[in-house]
Amino acid sequence: MGNRPAFRGNRTGLKSPLMSQQYPSFSPDADLDDDRPLDTAQNHKMWAAFAFLAMCLVAGYWNMFVYTASFWKMGLYSHGWIVPLFAIFLLYSRSGMEMKVSDKELIASAAALVLCVGIFFVPFLSELVAPSSLALVAVLILIGLTFYHFRNAQLLEVASSVRWAGLGILLASMLVRLAAAIYDASPYDRLSFIGAVLGICMLVGGTAMLRWAGPPLGFLVFMFPLPSVLEHNILWKLQTGAAIASSWTLQLLDAPAVRDGNKIIIDNIPLDVADACSGLRMATIFGAMSLALAILMVERPWWDRLIVLLSAIPVALATNVIRITITALIYMFFPESEGIHKFVHDWAGFAMMPIAMGILWLELELLRRISIPIDADDFAALGTING
Repeated sequence: MGNRPAFRGNRTGLKSPLMSQQYPSFSPDADLDDDRPLDTAQNHKMWAAFAFLAMCLVAGYWNMFVYTASFWKMGLYSHGWIVPLFAIFLLYSRSGMEMKVSDKELIASAAALVLCVGIFFVPFLSELVAPSSLALVAVLILIGLTFYHFRNAQLLEVASSVRWAGLGILLASMLVRLAAAIYDASPYDRLSFIGAVLGICMLVGGTAMLRWAGPPLGFLVFMFPLPSVLEHNILWKLQTGAAIASSWTLQLLDAPAVRDGNKIIIDNIPLDVADACSGLRMATIFGAMSLALAILMVERPWWDRLIVLLSAIPVALATNVIRITITALIYMFFPESEGIHKFVHDWAGFAMMPIAMGILWLELELLRRISIPIDADDFAALGTING
């Protein structure tokens, strides 16, 4: 017998219904387009997955958050509780999503918020369940509510290799947390949470989502306290620097000021530059605000955003020097008035933020006048623009 050709179909020459079906390729990314948006159903499923993973992550890290909340009761880190709320605002601003809420969704959202607050006032719950557990329930409800309203933010298809990379980042963050628990390294435990959140972001939405959602999620790092070693070293240097700069400023104003360590003696009246007057809190808050502003300045050149970010600490320190100088001058002009001394000392800190924001406004106005926003047409390829 001669050589027979290889069999390439059924003997009748007709296609079987099973053979006509399209099966997935062994190459998972064969027909994948990273720029193709997900349809509405898939988009909602991905956001539901994000919300579920985020809630699991927060529940797993809840002991860390309970410990972190103890720092938020201190004056130095009292801004920590508002950082997640501002991160949500940044996330919404960069999502490009138009928020549309129906009347039913508005009522349901209001009911969820009332529930989050009301569970702390139910008598039998407070007796049976620890306050930290009730707080966890409230936070999980808020997370679910937040991502429900984000469900219409458009996500794109993600290559399986990118999802594996996101899973790798998530697992690496879990290993960091395990090592931090073994060696009692709380700062690494907190940072591992940021890494895990970014890993979930990449796992669900890929690099496209990471580009717009990564900065707001990374902004969450400002809710954590500084490592104690770093805090003490920076605090001491800021105290000394504020005392030196303030005494120089007072002497330039022809005021009889002498520095003795972290104490300024003006007209024989001692003025201590204490921890609260070091400017560390102001530097932390204003640094966070400058980063948020740089994230929102999407229409400005990158160098404008970099200048705003780099100027945060100098502006905060300059504002603190202004505060100490004005306080010292008031002490000198009203040496016998204890009431004025107490009022100025207690309330001068509230004037720091308006002063810092004024300096930032002047900086932005200067950048606006000397820097021109870049238009896409300015760098279009040769021959693509008529005229």
